[in-house]
Amino acid sequence: MSADWRQMNQLEGKTFLADTREPSRDWLLKYIPAEDQLRVESAIDKVIADKRVFELEHRIIRVDGTVGWTLSRAVPILDEKGQILEWFGTASDVTERKRAEEALRQSEERYRRLSAELEERVNARTHDLSQANVDLKRSNDNLQQFAYVASHDLQEPLRKIQSFSSLLTQQLNEQLNEEGKDHLQRIMAAGARMSTLIKDLLAYSRISTRQQVFGPVSLEAIMAEVLVTLDWNISQSGAQITVDALPVVRGDESQLGQLFQNLLANSIKFVTPGQLPQIRVDYFLRPQSELPPGVQPSEESAMYHQIDVQDNGIGFDEKYANRIFQVFQRLHGKSEYAGTGVGLAICQRVVDNHGGAITARSQPGQGAVFSVYLPA
Repeated sequence: MSADWRQMNQLEGKTFLADTREPSRDWLLKYIPAEDQLRVESAIDKVIADKRVFELEHRIIRVDGTVGWTLSRAVPILDEKGQILEWFGTASDVTERKRAEEALRQSEERYRRLSAELEERVNARTHDLSQANVDLKRSNDNLQQFAYVASHDLQEPLRKIQSFSSLLTQQLNEQLNEEGKDHLQRIMAAGARMSTLIKDLLAYSRISTRQQVFGPVSLEAIMAEVLVTLDWNISQSGAQITVDALPVVRGDESQLGQLFQNLLANSIKFVTPGQLPQIRVDYFLRPQSELPPGVQPSEESAMYHQIDVQDNGIGFDEKYANRIFQVFQRLHGKSEYAGTGVGLAICQRVVDNHGGAITARSQPGQGAVFSVYLPA
């Protein structure tokens, strides 16, 4: 191989000629980095032996001593006997392309690593969620067991306590002194309160979380049923209730009935003695952008149904606004107003199940407004 061949990688974009004589291959050591020498020499030997086109990308040591990449191409020119007379070819600098390809390869490698890390994190998160679902199912099963116990095993001894207390009162009334009568009355009152508490807890536990298949529900029909259910309370208190036209929403009829029954029952109950309850149920359709600050429904929606239950009752200090939706939280003594402190907790769970929110606004002695927000 002549010096012309050795120079082909120095002739950027130009043609070159090389004969096939075999001088020393010291040019490999001079122009080709060590890591490419064997590959280049093997490729040249093969094309000489096969008399075929030579094309190879390889590193090259430039005149300035830097290392770049060259694409060498050569075509053998043969004589009448098929022997190689000379080679005709070009050498092109492809360093920038190779750098771009290497950068792309590294980028793809980083992407693969990140994808693998992300997949690993997703798998770990999926495992955590699966475990959380298992724990949630176990918790729900325990809750169902509690509901069974509450509705059967706990109620039975309470009924006996109430029954025997009543019998003792009837049979021994004349024989008991005032202190004994008071003790029996306390036992009966405590039993009645415990029975009510268990029933309320049972109602709370039965409102499962997002396991229902919701359908269209008329809030007007629900409100009409609630008013019928509360008819005795309304007549006894002299409450005056006005209700706006209400929409059809997606939800569970039983749960929404509990929601509005509890809200209206509270408005009737928590009234200043000697005052007639005045209650309004107002309806608004709100875009999400117009929701009051701090209202965070559990489900995103462009529009929300807002139903306000407003009364002229005793009200409360707004610093307790979040507390009143917790189980067993009461702002007034049970001697003043009956109840177990579960009703508003049920309301909170119902609106959570329906992707909505509930808030309360009030001032002591100035009534209260409970606002329910449901996705439209």
